[in-house]
Amino acid sequence: MVKCSFLLHSLSIFSLVNVALPCVATSGGTVTTTVAPTTTSTTATTACTSCTASQVTFAQGDGGIQIDTSGISGTDAATGCLTLTATCTADTANIAFMQFNFNQGGPAENANMGMTINALLNCVDGNWVYTSGGVSRIVTQVSCNQAPEAAG
Repeated sequence: MVKCSFLLHSLSIFSLVNVALPCVATSGGTVTTTVAPTTTSTTATTACTSCTASQVTFAQGDGGIQIDTSGISGTDAATGCLTLTATCTADTANIAFMQFNFNQGGPAENANMGMTINALLNCVDGNWVYTSGGVSRIVTQVSCNQAPEAAG
């Protein structure tokens, strides 16, 4: 029994079964093994890889000059989490303006007043989320309008 105890103590958990079975046979006792569960980041990974582009409706904006908007799917290289870049491009001599969730306001990227607006959405707990200035919001709809550039 001393030899078996020493062997069991000094071997890795994967070798335990190979050593324990012969020890049980010779010692006449019962050996109970408990294997600690392995923890992985599967839950965290699943939470950021379960979004689909179809969760966001890309539509033309209300009023003004409406323009098409779309989403470009991707993956964050550092985290493996899904991304969706909402994008719209205005016609020449116009600026684009993007809005989320049926007129709830748009991304900070609108402040650039550019011809193209790109807003990065990240998959968080199965939802597409836009974050700016430490504030996050779930996005289910994206629309864009355009307006003439200011003369100047």
